[in-house]
Amino acid sequence: MATTRMVASTGWRYHKHGQPGKVLQYEKFRLPFDRTSGQVVVRMLAAPVHKQDKNLIEGHYGHIKPLQYPAVGGVEGVGLIEEVGSRTQLGVKEGDLVWVNNPRVGTWASHIVTDANNVDVVPNRADVDIEYLSCMSVFHTAWHLIHSMTPLQPGDVVLQAGASSSVAQLCMSYARSRGAKLYLTLQGGRTEHVQLMGRFKMQGAFVIVPYSYARTNYMRRLLSDVPQPKLFLNHTCGPFANNLVKLLGDNGVCVTYGSTSSKPLQVPNLDLINRNISFKGFFLPRWNETHSRESRMRVHQNVVENMTLSQGHALFRAQRYKMDTDSIFAFSNAWDAPLSSRKAVLRMVGEYGEWRRPRLELSHYTMGRAVWEDLLQQLWESTGASDTPQSMKYYTPFNDLYSEFQDAQQSKEMGHREVFFKRPNAPRNNVAEQPM
Repeated sequence: MATTRMVASTGWRYHKHGQPGKVLQYEKFRLPFDRTSGQVVVRMLAAPVHKQDKNLIEGHYGHIKPLQYPAVGGVEGVGLIEEVGSRTQLGVKEGDLVWVNNPRVGTWASHIVTDANNVDVVPNRADVDIEYLSCMSVFHTAWHLIHSMTPLQPGDVVLQAGASSSVAQLCMSYARSRGAKLYLTLQGGRTEHVQLMGRFKMQGAFVIVPYSYARTNYMRRLLSDVPQPKLFLNHTCGPFANNLVKLLGDNGVCVTYGSTSSKPLQVPNLDLINRNISFKGFFLPRWNETHSRESRMRVHQNVVENMTLSQGHALFRAQRYKMDTDSIFAFSNAWDAPLSSRKAVLRMVGEYGEWRRPRLELSHYTMGRAVWEDLLQQLWESTGASDTPQSMKYYTPFNDLYSEFQDAQQSKEMGHREVFFKRPNAPRNNVAEQPM
């Protein structure tokens, strides 16, 4: 048998840094594999599309650079071991289901050849979905944000910016398991606003408010009967995060793990001097570099048990795309859709690429019921039979707007639309046709 094998692969590669639409190319290529080395051949099953992937392709992902050029896109994924080198020190064997833990190794390909240290064996169980295993970094990040930054006790208040992200959806479940109360900020204007609110409530969110509501006195009134917020998970930065930092209690902790707004976080001097608020950052690749493999595998065990059907509760929404035909739609959903709340996952078409049947959840029925009730409410309002437009409850937490807002400028800043107030309850007769 020859000691060198050329592995045929197909995937998305780039030969230089730049905008993904210009440098990414779907190519067929071959990878050399030395059977006497410590490498492994992995047949990929699924790989998610993160915003970090775009930063890596553009060359803006910190100190993380691809191992070689041309480089394959993707920072993580899950696949099956197809062949193992003879000098492999780890206990991996052919047929193992593994997760690619190194963001320098591209995963948007049908086959990859990498060192055995860059893969972790994950359980191939019927009660664990493939898309969850392919996004292990999301689970790891959410786990560390809730369990490693500051000790949380039952009843503690946690602030979270960017509720629609996958990490935020997992933080809801982890915070609920710790007994903490999670206050979320969600950007309005979504077509599935009420569905998201219903789902986040079931996942463990305590309060969900729009971004504009967080900077008003009503937000402080909402926090007046609970303990002072102890932890703020910052995913957006920019002015939205600045307003939430002011709501933190004394000796609070602000953890920044993303910057979706691409704007800096501005901190008042008062928060640093008088209130002693501490600021931290979390970057999972850096944590993996500074910790042992045993530490990572312990977190593996915890997050896998939390994503199982029997014992787990940590879930997020994923949408599957075929890599050979639907990748463009996956990239657009992940990078160009600011209001998207589903994680795009590429499916590698092939013998091992067939997915298990998606499990049914109780939330499916609840979401369908919420959609039906929303349609009935819109129909009820369009006929003019409703005196108070109930659809405003999806834009503000108040029931009676006139009793709470007396200032028109403040009402405009909160995002209220006057079309609901000025719409008549019933058709009016034309004034010119009325009898004299």
